[in-house]
Amino acid sequence: MLGHHLTPLLGATGVLALLTLVPGPDMAVVTKRAVTRGRADGLRTVGGIAVGLLLWGALTVAGLAARLAASAEVYLAVKLAGAAYLCWLGTYVYVLSRARRFFARPRVRRALDRVTGVVLIGFGVRVATTS
Repeated sequence: MLGHHLTPLLGATGVLALLTLVPGPDMAVVTKRAVTRGRADGLRTVGGIAVGLLLWGALTVAGLAARLAASAEVYLAVKLAGAAYLCWLGTYVYVLSRARRFFARPRVRRALDRVTGVVLIGFGVRVATTS
């Protein structure tokens, strides 16, 4: 009794639900963080992924995902912003490695992990790999 316009939507929803179950980059990052840094970091990474999913869902509802798909210029701008973020992240990691003694202090490490650490890593992976 559904309208003819809802049938394709339900089919697409079913396919997307199945694709959500397939492990991907999210699972790899969560597993790595949980194994190397512990359960708490794994859970923080999951939190970042969840925030990324919620943001992507909100953008999709707002129609911005359709705009990205329809406009090569906007899509290129988003890709360049992502590339700039990755360059910044690489530079940040390099600078951190050069200042290892300071950042190895437990108090500093805890502060960085809580504020900018694994939550943003999980968020970045989710946003970067959403197609």
